[in-house]
Amino acid sequence: MWIGVILKFRYLATVVVAVLLIHAVGLLALGVFRAFEAYELFASGREWAGSDRPGIRIAESVDALLFSLVLIVLASGTASLFLRPGGHEIDSRVPAWMRVESISELKALLWEAILMVLVVATLTSIISHMENLHWGLLILPAAILLLSLSLFLARRATHG
Repeated sequence: MWIGVILKFRYLATVVVAVLLIHAVGLLALGVFRAFEAYELFASGREWAGSDRPGIRIAESVDALLFSLVLIVLASGTASLFLRPGGHEIDSRVPAWMRVESISELKALLWEAILMVLVVATLTSIISHMENLHWGLLILPAAILLLSLSLFLARRATHG
């Protein structure tokens, strides 16, 4: 009896998926807006200085767009894990790399996606501080190194 009640809570994943997709659309809009700002700044012909350089806005746009993709991957992985009827195969329209069979697979997929976003965020940070490089800019690359090493060791342990 209780198991039926507990299993109904899995449909809360629908709310999670919907909110993740709303956030993904918001970040997609932000990325497009940042790109528009960058090209408008580039076309204006005025001199660029500091954070008003088009390259920084484009890097911020790419960062927002990639994070939007991470949220889409998280939403689709969550949906395929929790909202798929028992015993049914994953929809064949879903790309092979997004077919998630377990929480571990979703974790690894998100780990890779987050690493990609961190790399772009690092590049954005370095580009925006090009005139004033400091040791604090090495925090993100160090985090990327640790996360990459952790992912490598986790995969190595899983695959023998």
